[in-house]
Amino acid sequence: MRSDISFRQAIQGAAFSFTARPEPVAGDLRMSWGIGILLLSLFYSHGKKGSFPKLQFLAHAVRIREGRDDVRAMFKGDLRTSEISVRVEPWLNRAVALAHGLGLVDVTKGKSVALTDKGREVAAEIDANKDIFLEERTFLAEVARKLTEAQLTKIWRMEDLL
Repeated sequence: MRSDISFRQAIQGAAFSFTARPEPVAGDLRMSWGIGILLLSLFYSHGKKGSFPKLQFLAHAVRIREGRDDVRAMFKGDLRTSEISVRVEPWLNRAVALAHGLGLVDVTKGKSVALTDKGREVAAEIDANKDIFLEERTFLAEVARKLTEAQLTKIWRMEDLL
């Protein structure tokens, strides 16, 4: 007897049930994650605000360990700014739009984003919860305030290549 016939005989008349399960969604597509990262990025930035280039840079770097390690190496002087990977993260714009709609951030002339009073409260609550955003919070606390617009210009324009 062939194995496929044995299998069919074994399952004939058996009762089956199926349970719908959610499909896994990458963290950067979860808006709760995106808004949390946005709020923490602003919370740790000077003046509780940041330009879109800064937020895009942090959004890309914070996603994976290699990105975080590269930025730390840049600050140590082990990597040049032209050696840092950078890209525009589509989820960040969605997170800014939703956070703005929730009254957590203000957007100024489409160039910078700042925490509102409500946003500061929510960001402080996220920061106080030591069970979430462990690696992300450590990274953002370490680099967000240090990152200057001059460095960002060099990174985005790859000026060290010249």
